[in-house]
Amino acid sequence: MNRLKKPMITVETIKAMEDMSFFIHALIFDDLLIVAQRETNCFVLKSKEGLIVIDAIWPAKKAFEAIVHAIKEVGWNPDTIKKLVLTHGHVDHTGCGRWFVDQYHVETYLSQVDDIFWKEHPTKPDRPETWKDYSISHYLKDGHSITLGDKTIYVYATPGHTPGCMSYIFPVKENGEKHMAALWGGVTPPWEKTAVKQYLKSLDYFMAGAIEKNVDVALSNHTAMDNGLERIQYSQKRLAYMPNIYILGSEGFKKYCEVFRTMSLDKL
Repeated sequence: MNRLKKPMITVETIKAMEDMSFFIHALIFDDLLIVAQRETNCFVLKSKEGLIVIDAIWPAKKAFEAIVHAIKEVGWNPDTIKKLVLTHGHVDHTGCGRWFVDQYHVETYLSQVDDIFWKEHPTKPDRPETWKDYSISHYLKDGHSITLGDKTIYVYATPGHTPGCMSYIFPVKENGEKHMAALWGGVTPPWEKTAVKQYLKSLDYFMAGAIEKNVDVALSNHTAMDNGLERIQYSQKRLAYMPNIYILGSEGFKKYCEVFRTMSLDKL
């Protein structure tokens, strides 16, 4: 069959990142919740000592309320949110973090490079509501890990999409069976050729780390990259005997990562 080799990203795709009229969520593993609007997702990882939110969609209270609502709907307690982990300093990922800081007093994590980038290069420089609006508690570096209870997130520096972009690998469970999930932090290649080369170098580095950690689950923080909305809808209605659509196996994960390489070739 003829299938697209890379996602279609248009001006409308970018505009849809600000659409707060639609949210969807699903419990995709025993301990992992995905919450999305039309183009951007975040994840909530459950540990024995509380919840970790990974990325924060958009700086709108509606996004914060949607994430909290999803947490409650799957039977978890939002009062146990302890950490907010960010992949990079773009506003559609730093998102609604200030409400998590104000209401739940979470610890926040980002690279120092992207904390500076976030402040000095706002995605929407003419719109104060999108400017940096909360502090980072912990600066991440390559090789760091973030632990809460029985969950550890392994940190990989993957500059390219932004100067201090980070990607993550962490365990999840399906019917009690352990899998390793990987989240590539910055999905789209940058525009400058030098930065694209760094992006590809980072991709190779992260793929090597994924092989070492036996990654078999692919996660994306943008729905355009992986039929995200359709996968969430499937997960909402999945029956017990049906497969988990996020488990691709090690070879499937490698193929998924090659999409980012394919997207980069047009810019070299």
